[in-house]
Amino acid sequence: MKTRYVVLVLLSFIMFSNISCDEDDIFPQNEEDPLFTSTNYIYEGDLRKYYLESENTRLNDSIAVWQQIPDSDPAYDITQNHIAEAYATIETNDMESDTIVSPTEAFLIINPIPPIPPAPSPCLCLIVNNTIGSIALQPGTNQMSLTITSTEDEETLVNTTPNSLISTIPDTNNTGMYQPFQFGQEGFIGEAMISVQTENNSYSFLADFYTPQ
Repeated sequence: MKTRYVVLVLLSFIMFSNISCDEDDIFPQNEEDPLFTSTNYIYEGDLRKYYLESENTRLNDSIAVWQQIPDSDPAYDITQNHIAEAYATIETNDMESDTIVSPTEAFLIINPIPPIPPAPSPCLCLIVNNTIGSIALQPGTNQMSLTITSTEDEETLVNTTPNSLISTIPDTNNTGMYQPFQFGQEGFIGEAMISVQTENNSYSFLADFYTPQ
């Protein structure tokens, strides 16, 4: 009886060990895998800063045109007002842009998020990896709507809402937040319109999506 009991115990142990190994194979857990890499996220601060810089470029181009109007032109006084307003907007944009910090500076991340690498582009637009799957929010942003639409066929590639899941970035003392999303067309390459809406701002601009090497 004792021998039979020992055999049953050993068989039970072997069967349990095999089940445990199978479960590990099905549900691998690798705590070393980083949450963010240089190709799987985009930072809201980068989007906002690019928008502000592109708006300033547009305003400076308009100022250059308005300054060509002679004082004898009936529209001279109006254009001078436009110039003054444009300079004021540029100054405001510059002040806001200067306050936008990097993710590492913003969240004091123990393992800092890598910077987004630059890439060549045929258009005057933001360069974005087409492998992104989340957006890291600026400090102070609690709600986010992100829409990415192809300019070629107007297909919606990404569409989130203020009620979409927003999660905490680890090792940030609960100060860092991010919103995961699904890219509707895997491997999309080309030009698209990015639209961002938060409780503080609403803006849109063109982006060029490419595949990272």
